[in-house]
Amino acid sequence: MDSKSPPSDPANMALQAAAFQVSPAIELQPISAPRPVGAAKTFHPDDVTPAASGLLANESTQPPSRDPAPPGPVPDTTKLQISKAKGITVIVTLAGMSFLNTMGSGILTAALPRISRDVGLSEALILWPAAVYALAAGCLLLIFGAIADVVGPKQMGVTGSFLFIVFTVAVGLAQTGLQLILFRTMLGVAISICLPTAVSLITNTFPRGTWRNVAFAMNGMGQPLGYALGLVLGGIFTDTIGWRWAYHMMAGINLCLSLASIWSLPSVHQASEKRWTRRLVEDIDWVGALIMSVALGLLLYVLAMTSSSYRMLSDAPNIALLSISVFLLASFPAWMAFQTRNGRPALLPNRLWRNAAFTSVCLSVFFCWAALNGIQYFTTL
Repeated sequence: MDSKSPPSDPANMALQAAAFQVSPAIELQPISAPRPVGAAKTFHPDDVTPAASGLLANESTQPPSRDPAPPGPVPDTTKLQISKAKGITVIVTLAGMSFLNTMGSGILTAALPRISRDVGLSEALILWPAAVYALAAGCLLLIFGAIADVVGPKQMGVTGSFLFIVFTVAVGLAQTGLQLILFRTMLGVAISICLPTAVSLITNTFPRGTWRNVAFAMNGMGQPLGYALGLVLGGIFTDTIGWRWAYHMMAGINLCLSLASIWSLPSVHQASEKRWTRRLVEDIDWVGALIMSVALGLLLYVLAMTSSSYRMLSDAPNIALLSISVFLLASFPAWMAFQTRNGRPALLPNRLWRNAAFTSVCLSVFFCWAALNGIQYFTTL
């Protein structure tokens, strides 16, 4: 023993022996040289945990990973979501209503001399069966269009279609001039229920693309085609089995279209927490609809009264009614601005007219129908 070491203490020796027995053995590891920066690290089998060893084993037995799969194809929003048969039925149904709308007017134009004799219609009222139809349809078109947005276009369209059948049969059964005028008026009311729903039903049935374009084209083509064919059929039926059968034939065609519309037309509902009765009161611009309806009604009435002779335009009642109509038409944009400014529903917001596409389409339709009506009028003389 070294002479410089401290004397042995039995207590210290006992504590050191106990500590040596309790402390775990520490295995010394060889010191490895530091890895140069950028050098690839090499792994030793003993350097990894069991979990990591399992992962390495799996990686060694599986093929090398590939690039992640590309995302799935973007769904085609232009693809028809219903069967082709149902799509064709929708187009035929809606275009058929436009066709029958003007077909009845064409039959009336060609057969009016015979009709006036059969029902005893006076010469002063001979143009009223045609005028009241346009008067009723023009006055109520915007109102029923607003109601269809709340109730649903399918419900309104089917209801108007069956009413059209009833009053078409009634026109064919009319025995007096008053009955003919009354039934033609109700026929105009029925068609004003049907026509505003066509655009909504087309846009909710067909996506953007060929099908929607064809649907709109057929719907627009139905009106001039129906009037032209009505002129021909009106003359044929009048000279053969009678003009009444022309209207009965119309009712039969309309019955088939109405039954098909129940199956084919889509049900469109706007999500709202309010009941539909409350929405009828709060979500419709009734004042705007009344202003436009009265304005159009008075204008059409004056035009109907003065169609036999332009000299009647100088009569005081016609001047007064025409002045009221012009005033109401001028006040309509002011009311639309008032409704929009106060955050209330507007029947036809003024901002729509700043849309070049919307304005150009409206002007094109107006001038096309003006030219078509003029041509059809002179071809029947």
